[in-house]
Amino acid sequence: MALILLIRHGHSTSNQNRVLSHDNNTYPLTEEGQNQAKKVAKELERVKVSKIYTSPILRAYQTASIIGNHLGIVPIVDERLRERFLGELNNTRFDPSDHWKIKLIRGQIEVRGLEPWEVMQKRMIEFVNSISGKDDGAIVAVSHYDPIRSIIGYILGLDDISAYGISLPNASITSLEIKEGNFKIHSIGSPILSKDALQRLYRYVEIANR
Repeated sequence: MALILLIRHGHSTSNQNRVLSHDNNTYPLTEEGQNQAKKVAKELERVKVSKIYTSPILRAYQTASIIGNHLGIVPIVDERLRERFLGELNNTRFDPSDHWKIKLIRGQIEVRGLEPWEVMQKRMIEFVNSISGKDDGAIVAVSHYDPIRSIIGYILGLDDISAYGISLPNASITSLEIKEGNFKIHSIGSPILSKDALQRLYRYVEIANR
């Protein structure tokens, strides 16, 4: 059994400027993003966190570092949590009202080098399976919108476009419990761990309060 808390990185300069990027060392957290990371770190005190994993990309690594400093845990970089590889779209601006994913599915554009949904799902599932059942406490994994959305889509049986409407705000919490290969979703894109969610996760709350 394992509880994995998937955290989307805090607000970054790429969000601010509406830029798509999978680059490792560009687009840091904004001041707003740093404050978001501090708030989610405080929220994570409510459960016993045993390890923190993070995407190597700067905005995620900075988020994980803020959380880790607060909880006294050094984050572990895992490439499987990285941003979706964007191919030709890397470091381009996008218009939310005329989204590139809709254009893609309608055949209006072709993006060379874009990481397929199924490939992204596979690496995220491999990550989850590789850490499940290894620790008593909860596992925090800091990643990005599309990778987190892809594993939710896998659990719910949704493809890229069918999962289009899943909302994952910056520094939000998506909590998954895994038991014997079966997934249970306790929250999706939540700013906090709700009272009801914590009651369902009593085992991890009790560990935190020992």
